[in-house]
Amino acid sequence: MTVTTQASAETRPAEPEALGPADSAADLLNAMAAMPVGHPSRATMRDRAIEAWLPLARHLAHRYSGRGEPTDDLIQTANVGLIKAVDKFDPERGVDFAGYAIPTIIGEIKRHFRDRTWSIRVPRRLQELRLAITEANATLTHTLGRSPTVPDIA
Repeated sequence: MTVTTQASAETRPAEPEALGPADSAADLLNAMAAMPVGHPSRATMRDRAIEAWLPLARHLAHRYSGRGEPTDDLIQTANVGLIKAVDKFDPERGVDFAGYAIPTIIGEIKRHFRDRTWSIRVPRRLQELRLAITEANATLTHTLGRSPTVPDIA
């Protein structure tokens, strides 16, 4: 068993793997970015950073639940978005990780809805047209006080 003294710990630079559980998730990402790409501890630091940000991914996935997709699938998709965000994040750009990760995770969830929710592959233009028709139908129902006819919607 090796015992380090207080004096030797102060003179030595802190190793990234010495980060404790009390360190923030942002500190984990900054420490990971400071490591060289081939560093043996980088993979462990990446895993710890992903685990630290998993609650954010779960929260964003739950915001999109109840829209015809199982919540477990949405959480899995959000986790994939989080992994992509951790892998591509560059702290030298001066952007907060949450500000980078949230659009990345939401984009992954929306891409999941776009690609997976139709049982047959419908062109995106037709999907967007259907959304526009649904919105026009709701607006006209409210305005006219009755269900709109096909000529009303057109």
